[in-house]
Amino acid sequence: MSAAAGQATESGGAIGTGGSAQGGSAAGGGAAGSQGGIGGGSIGGTSAGGGAAGGTHAGGAGGSGTAGSGGATASYCPTTPGTPCNIMPVGDSITEGCCTAPMGGYRIELFHQALTNKKNITFVGTLTNGPGTVDGQTFPQKHEGHGGWKISQIAGVIDNAISSSKPHIVLLKIGTNDINGNDNIANAPTRLANLIDQICKDAPNALLVVSAIVPTTNDGTNNNVRSYNTAIKQKAEAAASSGKHVVFVDNYQAFAQNTNYKTALMADGLHPNTAGYVVLGDSFYGVISSYLQAK
Repeated sequence: MSAAAGQATESGGAIGTGGSAQGGSAAGGGAAGSQGGIGGGSIGGTSAGGGAAGGTHAGGAGGSGTAGSGGATASYCPTTPGTPCNIMPVGDSITEGCCTAPMGGYRIELFHQALTNKKNITFVGTLTNGPGTVDGQTFPQKHEGHGGWKISQIAGVIDNAISSSKPHIVLLKIGTNDINGNDNIANAPTRLANLIDQICKDAPNALLVVSAIVPTTNDGTNNNVRSYNTAIKQKAEAAASSGKHVVFVDNYQAFAQNTNYKTALMADGLHPNTAGYVVLGDSFYGVISSYLQAK
């Protein structure tokens, strides 16, 4: 497995677009199935693999975006030896880890990258799932990925989740169900911008990584997905320009750069397979790696 390139730095200006890190071939997913909402009930097929995935995998694209005000690289994570960086993955069933076995999604690859690079992290949140171990180490199973949820639903629980979990870094990837469900799409970026402000108010000293949502296998839906992603990138950059600790990562492009992503990276119409989650994990790691402290 390989780490993604394109780490973000806290400089108050634009952050360069990350490169791609190429590994070998990723383990394929399972059979595809269709469903209306992301994580809303069972799916038609599941992808193989999961756990502490072995072998080599194609790395995701590096992140890009802007960060809040500051001089040198910020220290969001604790610098006390032995104290892990609390990372809260927030979102819907893609954050939850549907639809692979075991569940855990991109968190498995992100944790693998941290172990490989001897970085000290843990995951926090009010929910629990995932494998027992990754690379022989106990896997931190906490997260805030709610299957089937939309932006407004996350907004309803995030205050309590942050208060109880005290994250140093928040990974936010939400909006697939809003777009796929045609839920007032025109105002979805505004709802996301309000959620960004809410998270920054709840955790003013944390780094918020705002992710583009990944493409679906439906080309028509993807027109709306791209429009939403363009708008949320602008919202994230506006938040960063106002001094908030926000970066944007283009995980849509991390998938779309693979012209065969519909079969290579997707378990069904909306969810990544094991290989797709590896791409997501690599991409997220590429954005936050420079902020993580050594074990």
